Amino acid sequence: MKKYWINTFGCQMNRSDSERIAATFESMGAAKTLNQKEADFVIVNMCSVRQTAVDRVYGQSSNIRALKRANKGLKTILTGCILERDKEKMADIFDFVLDKKDLAKWPAIIGSKRVGKKPKDYLEITPVYEGKIQAFVPISNGCDNYCTYCAVPYTRGRLVSRNHKDILKEIKSLVQTGYKEIWLLGENVNSYLSPVNKKIDFAELIIEIDKIEGDFWLRFTSPHPRYFSDKLIKALARSSKFAPYINLPAQSGDNKILRKMNRPYTTESYQGLIKKIRKEFEKERAGLDKVVGISTDIIVGFPGETKAQFNNTVKLMRKVKFDMAFISQYSPRPQSFCHKNLADDVSKADKKKRDKDLTSILKTTALENNKLFLGKVIPVLAYEKKDGYYFGRTRQNKPIRFRSEQGDPVGKFTDVKINKVSPWSLDGRHEKSKLIVIAGPTASGKTDLAIRLAKKFNGEIVSADSRLVYKGMDIATAKPKKDKNKKEYYVKGVRHYLIDILEPNQEFNAALFKEQANTAIDEIIRKGKTPFLVGGTGLYIKAVVDNLDFPKIKPNKKLRLSLEKKGAEELFHIYEKLDEEGSRQIDRNNKRRLVRAIEVCKITGRPFWQERKAQEPVYDSLQLGIKVSKTELDGRIKKRVDAMIKNGLEKEVKKLYRKYGFKLAPMQTIGYQEWKEYFSGKIDKEDVRQKIIQNTISFAKRQITWLKKQSNIKWIKDCRQAEIKIRKFLLTK
Repeated sequence: MKKYWINTFGCQMNRSDSERIAATFESMGAAKTLNQKEADFVIVNMCSVRQTAVDRVYGQSSNIRALKRANKGLKTILTGCILERDKEKMADIFDFVLDKKDLAKWPAIIGSKRVGKKPKDYLEITPVYEGKIQAFVPISNGCDNYCTYCAVPYTRGRLVSRNHKDILKEIKSLVQTGYKEIWLLGENVNSYLSPVNKKIDFAELIIEIDKIEGDFWLRFTSPHPRYFSDKLIKALARSSKFAPYINLPAQSGDNKILRKMNRPYTTESYQGLIKKIRKEFEKERAGLDKVVGISTDIIVGFPGETKAQFNNTVKLMRKVKFDMAFISQYSPRPQSFCHKNLADDVSKADKKKRDKDLTSILKTTALENNKLFLGKVIPVLAYEKKDGYYFGRTRQNKPIRFRSEQGDPVGKFTDVKINKVSPWSLDGRHEKSKLIVIAGPTASGKTDLAIRLAKKFNGEIVSADSRLVYKGMDIATAKPKKDKNKKEYYVKGVRHYLIDILEPNQEFNAALFKEQANTAIDEIIRKGKTPFLVGGTGLYIKAVVDNLDFPKIKPNKKLRLSLEKKGAEELFHIYEKLDEEGSRQIDRNNKRRLVRAIEVCKITGRPFWQERKAQEPVYDSLQLGIKVSKTELDGRIKKRVDAMIKNGLEKEVKKLYRKYGFKLAPMQTIGYQEWKEYFSGKIDKEDVRQKIIQNTISFAKRQITWLKKQSNIKWIKDCRQAEIKIRKFLLTK
């Protein structure tokens, strides 16, 4: 098997291009090698945008010639952002100088065969991604701005946008594969306009990406201040996926220099744009997500730049207080306007000094900005482990080094407490995020208590009730009433999660609940808010708190069909014989859960409850149980049932019955199953009422029995007791 070796210079776009080059060689049957000497194809993906990169490639000429002498069959290829002058210069060193836009033709050009369909455009090639955590997705190629110092329009050509459908498809695939950070790439990324739908500009693309399911961070580079619209600012601030970091190149703080650069904005409009961005994030985001990390690009020593003009850039740096700045000392690029028309008349010594002066200002502002995170617990994406430390980035794209004793966090979002900051990075230790659990039997007042506490402690609520997930099942489940004029589920001004997310005929279980609850809890934490897990479904609470590992056992269709024909009571007795301990914990009226439990017991030959193994907890949990006397609880249950019937429970059940019948598991739960005999004329409404009351009291008794077995639950009688325990818990390190 032949082997290929790629060396990449330049920006993220070149790195992304190299991933498509790798895919092309693998379509030819070649395998990647990290050893240049054993390669049959040596590819150098270069960058003419900066002279230093050109010099480094040219410096490899003797090595390339030595490799060719040692391996007569070696084929060497130069590609990338290459100016015509550099192509001529490199032609004697490399066998082929090829354009990336012609990547689909490469196999034929270099005398190899491709396996599979030939793509029309090189961006249609599915990349061989370098990493497993971070991925670069080009959304456009080229640039139409023609900044006078820049070579990009001459190396990559005019701006061409990619089909938005292809972009969304690639991102969905990456997220499904497990990628956690997606970078949108383009030389002028916010000039994007879909070639197949002119309504999809960059702001609309952000909105569409935000709809993609999954837990990932979205970033982009590089935008132009000219095209940073109010619409885009709003879209970014409202996007739950967009991590609050923006690189916004200023290039200079002097208006005359900006005009000479062909940058069509002023330093005043640039500062106004920064203020707009910060104001919108302050308005739309919560916690530390209100803080936008802002970096910039600056060129010092541009042709004709006087000391006074440079001092205007100094003023800009001090006013904006950037988190990071990528400062370049001007060097003329062949084919650019400056190279042809403007003398490089600022001395190297002055460029070096100006670079140093701006770096000194940046050092001060970056440190000041980083101090905001000191002592805070923030989400971090870990990339790698080295010398006993984990390295990653924060949502504001700040480099971070941290220690962890909670397992391997690489490739995961991890909460880290910051204990040290410098201008260029943060230091910390991985700490579990805090989670407050409010548990109790039905009608114990969990919802009202949780809302009061959430308001007190800046929290949001994740429902741990197995029936509140279903749409249309409102009255019998005592579902809290949603606030009007809210898209998400708010109750009395507090955001609730995992309510009204499914139709009654859709599959849902504890494993799915755990997955979705963890996603919701992590979202709450990222907002800088306190997560509350509230409910009375013991298995759901335990799934999150104890990080249960559920059995990955495929359903047995034949067994299921035979079990589903039986009633809940018969199923319960079958399960009781198979798993006595588990039968004390399960809801004996939940047919779906009973069927699954019996199925697992029969397939594995072991008790179902043993299959649900506790793992290292993800969260540091405070579990509070509501203590209510039996007399008081029974009274509340009777009042609740009477209110349900008065508020139209019969009508709700009848509507669901006509649509689904009584065979669905949710329809066989308390408040619904009791009406079956009523509709067939066997009992009257008072009988229904009495049955619902009795079944609810029995269910509450089982809930209390289960809760009392949980040794970590701290019992409370009222809101005051809960507040004391929560305050102490949140202050504990």
